[in-house]
Amino acid sequence: MPWVRLNDERLDPLMRFVGPLEARCVPFTEKLVLNRHLSVPPRREYNVLVREERDGTVSGAILQHLNGLYYPVLDPVRPIVEPDAILKLARASRRIFSIMGRSEDVLALEASLPGSPVQWLDYYLMVQDDPPPELPLPRIPRGLVIRRAGVGDARSLFDIQKKYEIEEVLLPGNTFSPGATMQHLKQTLQEQIVLVAELEARPVAKANTNARGVFYDQIGGVFTERALRSRGVGTALMLRLCDLVAKDHKSATLFVKKDNGPAQKMYRNIGFAVESEFRISYYR
Repeated sequence: MPWVRLNDERLDPLMRFVGPLEARCVPFTEKLVLNRHLSVPPRREYNVLVREERDGTVSGAILQHLNGLYYPVLDPVRPIVEPDAILKLARASRRIFSIMGRSEDVLALEASLPGSPVQWLDYYLMVQDDPPPELPLPRIPRGLVIRRAGVGDARSLFDIQKKYEIEEVLLPGNTFSPGATMQHLKQTLQEQIVLVAELEARPVAKANTNARGVFYDQIGGVFTERALRSRGVGTALMLRLCDLVAKDHKSATLFVKKDNGPAQKMYRNIGFAVESEFRISYYR
């Protein structure tokens, strides 16, 4: 079936396709929401293709940010990207920086694009469809304060954001960029839910949403300083954050590195379960 550009008439068929799959593609669906209404993303920034069947239904979608980020959401049974989609993607932007999504979808798009990724990271995608029954708050260090952060907290949060990025985000061979980190941090504080845990007014842990979709919010940036790990701080932050997500009538999703056993255990203890495998592939 042909791949065509998303327009207003195809928004509803697209949502009927991605809605049941949204837990695995919140960064995609977030771009379809403007002021809580569905909207075609601005073409100066995004190219969105959908695989349109003869009956008008949608059976696949690819969101391409024109700076080289790709988010495929393909048929769960037969994840395929036909050549006409690649031609339309190439016309929009020849740059490829990264592909993110369910592992099968990412691998299918990788196989169709020119070149090969130079690095990739594999994760488990975990979902909390319903908040767990009322859980007792964990015992946390005396004097710990958890609060919601705002744009005015960017400077005070920079140090812990730097530690998080160096430990969890920065790829081998890449250099930490203070300017890019501060810019991204300010944008996150402006657009997302960000919680910070403080001891003696100093940030020691953080957690936030990093994409806000239609039915799901994706959680990321979960980090606790090493000296305070395994003391309930991360659990307390996650319980508060998931409660805020639930109050907005949404479920929560996140992805965690496959070798991060302690984090997986914490997430399972508060009601998350593995939904699928997740992958981010990086190109030069």
